[in-house]
Amino acid sequence: MKLLKQLLPYLACLVLGMLLFNECNRAPEIKTVMRTVVVPEVVTHYDTVEVEKPINIYTVDTVFIERFISADSIGKIDLYQDAVAIKEYNQVFRDSLSKIEVYSRTRGDLLEQSVNLKIFEKHLVDTLPLPKTKGNLYLVPEFGTNVNLEGLRAKAGLMYQDRNKHLYSLSIDTDGYIYIGTGIKF
Repeated sequence: MKLLKQLLPYLACLVLGMLLFNECNRAPEIKTVMRTVVVPEVVTHYDTVEVEKPINIYTVDTVFIERFISADSIGKIDLYQDAVAIKEYNQVFRDSLSKIEVYSRTRGDLLEQSVNLKIFEKHLVDTLPLPKTKGNLYLVPEFGTNVNLEGLRAKAGLMYQDRNKHLYSLSIDTDGYIYIGTGIKF
């Protein structure tokens, strides 16, 4: 019975230490955090594009030439005015992501063209996996003496910090006293 009383504190420390060590080595749980990322609006303006020479030159459309030849003098003037008239085109392309405005001016050939591009602001939802912290186990050896510096005392213990940052301690000193405590955060 006497041997059991002497070994009981050590067995309790050993079992508690093994349980705490097992808790520290457990794989952390993974949490996900949802966050919204805002991509700002982008507005770009491309100045006038001046074309020096056509990329492709096609043969004259014979249907319009025959219409011009067979037309009376007023019809010829109308067809000529239509051919040399300055024409402006403004086309807007829009979808959920962007808006593109294309402006063109022509007189038989392309005189000028400009483009305005606007990419709308977007809100992207992103998920980030955050690992959950694990507990930490510390071995805390302590040495001390009294105020008069007489005699050396030793104390050894285990300190455990759980996932919520709470501290628990278990220790024993050379006189056989067992200490159990907890940490208080200020």
